[in-house]
Amino acid sequence: MRPEAMEKQGGIIMKNTHKRYTAMLMSAALLLAGTAAAVPQGAALSGTMLTAYAAEEDYPWSTYLKKDASWFGSSEAITVADACIQYQVSGEGGWQKGMATAHTGDWAHSTIDNDATTSQIRFLMRTYAQTKQQKYLDCAMRGVDCLFKMQYANGGYMQCLNTPGTYHAHITLNDGAYVHVLQIMDEMSRKTGDFTAVSDSYAQKAGQSLQKAIQCLLDMQISGAAWCQQHDENTLKPAGARAYELPSNCTSESAGVITFLYQYAKDHPERSDIAKAVNTAIKWFQKVTLTGIKFVSQGDDKVVVQDANADPLWARFYELGTDRPLFSDRDSSVHYNVAEISKERRTGYSWYGNWGKNVVKLALLPEDSTPVSEPEYSGQLISKLVVHDMTNGANWSVQPELGVGSKVFGDRDFTVTMLPNWLSGAEYVQAACDSKNVSGDLAELTAAQDITVAAIVDMRLIEDQGIMPPWLSGWQQSSDVLGISNTVVFEIFTKDLKAGESVTLGSNMTNQNVVNYFAAVLPSAAQTTVTTTAATTTETTTSTTTTTVITTTVTATTSETTVTTTETTSAVSGDTTVSHGQNAAKLVGDVNDNGTVDVKDAVLLARLVGGDMTAEVSEQGSINADCDGNPGISPTDLTTLLRYLARLIPDFPVQ
Repeated sequence: MRPEAMEKQGGIIMKNTHKRYTAMLMSAALLLAGTAAAVPQGAALSGTMLTAYAAEEDYPWSTYLKKDASWFGSSEAITVADACIQYQVSGEGGWQKGMATAHTGDWAHSTIDNDATTSQIRFLMRTYAQTKQQKYLDCAMRGVDCLFKMQYANGGYMQCLNTPGTYHAHITLNDGAYVHVLQIMDEMSRKTGDFTAVSDSYAQKAGQSLQKAIQCLLDMQISGAAWCQQHDENTLKPAGARAYELPSNCTSESAGVITFLYQYAKDHPERSDIAKAVNTAIKWFQKVTLTGIKFVSQGDDKVVVQDANADPLWARFYELGTDRPLFSDRDSSVHYNVAEISKERRTGYSWYGNWGKNVVKLALLPEDSTPVSEPEYSGQLISKLVVHDMTNGANWSVQPELGVGSKVFGDRDFTVTMLPNWLSGAEYVQAACDSKNVSGDLAELTAAQDITVAAIVDMRLIEDQGIMPPWLSGWQQSSDVLGISNTVVFEIFTKDLKAGESVTLGSNMTNQNVVNYFAAVLPSAAQTTVTTTAATTTETTTSTTTTTVITTTVTATTSETTVTTTETTSAVSGDTTVSHGQNAAKLVGDVNDNGTVDVKDAVLLARLVGGDMTAEVSEQGSINADCDGNPGISPTDLTTLLRYLARLIPDFPVQ
């Protein structure tokens, strides 16, 4: 029996914002607790950790483009869109690498480097979709015209417009620039995604540009291998760029090209030429995989160390003809050992990475235009799981015993931090997070016996963006939520299946500011309660690892009926403090004894409950930690504090 569905309107549970904030706070606090236990007292976060978008010179486009659709109608978004109009390069139509930063020389021209021009075009199209102001569409189309200008007759796209005779005139794949243009041309040619408003003539021109660009990739491919970061605009041969970027096979850029072409070839099985090119590149990636080593920081340096258990690794560059890992310095010298180059370059460039991680998992495409076989998986309760998304199919699987610590995606390291007790131990579908990019149905699940299927969907999709995937019609929405280690909270929808029946797992509907869904199954007769299991702290030393799991009971009735008008307040964040009501003089909940009650107290209390011997608390802090009124520090104290911070209770029960 699945949990009773709550009252809902339009298929969405009302007043679930508060439920989400509670779960987010609990997941974040408990996750932070584990982190805090591993960081020595007094240790400071590095500048690298604190600087998220240093490479984005003036506008954080990657942050903007993750926001939900409605945000692009906000005053903040309109201000940015107006800036796009202001800083558009006159006579060219594109944008400089730093839009509002004064540049001279080659960088004063329109470029697709560092996500320039392609980001502004998408931003303007989304702002137009929300505001219907023609000036934004017109500005975006001038940007598209610039992309058309940047395409050579052979189909390749230059890095910068109007920079002949320099490496900026080369056809560039660097930092995904070429693929970003391909994605725009693909969407525009089909009038989908951000480009539903374009005219038929623009869609037609985009289709022509796309076909020329794909053919150029096939023509540029290095024999028996992949692609260089940039290719000569006339000969199409591998070309150098900066002094330490020599002509070579480049894995970081080739991985993105392969991913795009693989999906395109799958959608166009008649293009056996693309399938052959992709298969060649996949085999080459498999051939040059490096095992048994890690590239790690050592003081202020970086070194290669031997580690038999290390994940596969790829050099960024491989020498043409020999496939030896290739390294260079600012003098363009050739080296085959990263230790031989200067420390400045060794530590200041990505010489190794996991770029081929997903490429080598791709099934080879048929080269005779026959249909591709779809991946199939099975379990105890799932007789067959057919994955329609063949690009990411290798990252799907059926896994046993869902629980705290379970990895939910095959291509991400996110793990469960909190789940309802009735889902604990369930068989589950470990999906691919990147399948969120696919517009069609993702998979079909067939029951081996009578089961309840739980679709576990990113709450932001439903609540923030107002999107309810049509395939969930007829499913019941649970009152429970599930949390994972990147603090995302999931809604749970359930559906009963008889033995032999199947259900379609459809599209995630968007890849903007969300992760993909996953699923779990359990016998239909499984007993259900509204008990939440949460991960608290993981203390790791050189000799032992201790993991403490806290089980708390939060009934649906409590979480809904105790909510008052305070539900409309914003979520409690790490720097939010909550003043006491009648218990103010007692400082209940002030575990760190600093005069306020906030999430830092929850983190410290979680460490204490988890048995972290390095957690220090004063005598008064120990008294304040008694949040439930019962003697001693227990998981119930932590639950009470978290519920108080999330405003699920107006005050502590301590008198």
